[in-house]
Amino acid sequence: MHTQPRQSIAFWFASNFLPGPLAIGFLGPLQGLDFWQSVLAIIPAILLGSLVARRQPFIPCAILLLPLALVLHTVHLQILVRMAIHLLPGTPQHWLLLAVALSALLAFIGPPLLYRLLALLAPLLALVLVLLGFAAPLLLEADTAQRQPGFSWSAFTALAVAAALWQILLPALVNQGPAHYLGLSLPALGLMCLGALMASAIPAVDTVLSLRLLGERIIPGLGSATLALLALCMLGAMAVQGRALVTALAARPRKTKARVLLLAGFVMSLLLTWVPLY
Repeated sequence: MHTQPRQSIAFWFASNFLPGPLAIGFLGPLQGLDFWQSVLAIIPAILLGSLVARRQPFIPCAILLLPLALVLHTVHLQILVRMAIHLLPGTPQHWLLLAVALSALLAFIGPPLLYRLLALLAPLLALVLVLLGFAAPLLLEADTAQRQPGFSWSAFTALAVAAALWQILLPALVNQGPAHYLGLSLPALGLMCLGALMASAIPAVDTVLSLRLLGERIIPGLGSATLALLALCMLGAMAVQGRALVTALAARPRKTKARVLLLAGFVMSLLLTWVPLY
């Protein structure tokens, strides 16, 4: 699908505005790195990972990354569970079933609606990221959490590899052009650095709760609004990846095998709605 560059940047900005980058930012301080050491590992990994992702063939990468994509959906579902606990009434399983149904419906409708919806969310997401980015350094003091700081190359490398793999995985599932590089990199840079700052300043290791508390300290209601926006972006990302996998696997000669793999992924998603990992 061909889109204008501005829409493509907005689409990818919304597609990568997810709790995943925030959680990756937590890894460095949790392994002993200080805030600036974590930032030094994150920035080149994101820039190089986004560049590598642009140069990958679409269908072969979608096939190779299918297991990782299913794991990513699992992470999305578990984070949605935690968001439902903090924000929504009723049991999380009911909200997860609704999330799976909505993402499947969006994937079935196809890319035009997804591109439009996610592009419309991008300005609001950018505003939230700017507010968090400016206010967090004023409200939080880096490297004050009671951890055992100490630089190690293994922790530095693990953080860099996780950041790069995240950037490679997401766009490899959808055919993209050069205009997506900026939209893909900006939210990852902002969220991972924000995650590193929160992990170095807040003793708790719950990314969802920490983000909500930080947002509420800035503006009452901003924390809950941020979680709601993240949930919408996760639904969109799941739909985009699901649609891309359907397209890629259906293009293979053995369509029966593709259908079996897709059915297995869908069944696994449904089963995960009853797995209490939260």
